[in-house]
Amino acid sequence: MSLDSQTRMLRRFACTVGLIATLTATPGCVPIIGYDDYPPDGYIATTAPVYFEGRPMYWYGNRWNYREGGRWNHYDREPAGLYQRRMQGPPVRHIYEPSRARPSAGRPGRRR
Repeated sequence: MSLDSQTRMLRRFACTVGLIATLTATPGCVPIIGYDDYPPDGYIATTAPVYFEGRPMYWYGNRWNYREGGRWNHYDREPAGLYQRRMQGPPVRHIYEPSRARPSAGRPGRRR
């Protein structure tokens, strides 16, 4: 093995190790629950809201979330009415499953 091929192999190894270290240390690959975290569309579509102060509320991320204009908001302190509602039980979730395919209307064993 020549010195040139050893150098190329060592460079490739160093680049691979550097790339792996960069990808491992890069934040953003793992979702972080924070103040910008709001209920996803699938949660909204399958969860019955709790109406409070004329707005639909969703218990998500350990807090009550609601829409105000074009953005999501939440209460810093849980109102007594919502606390009481939450203690009654979890929100009602609906599961929508695709319908199963129906068998064909033709007779079995008969060619068309």
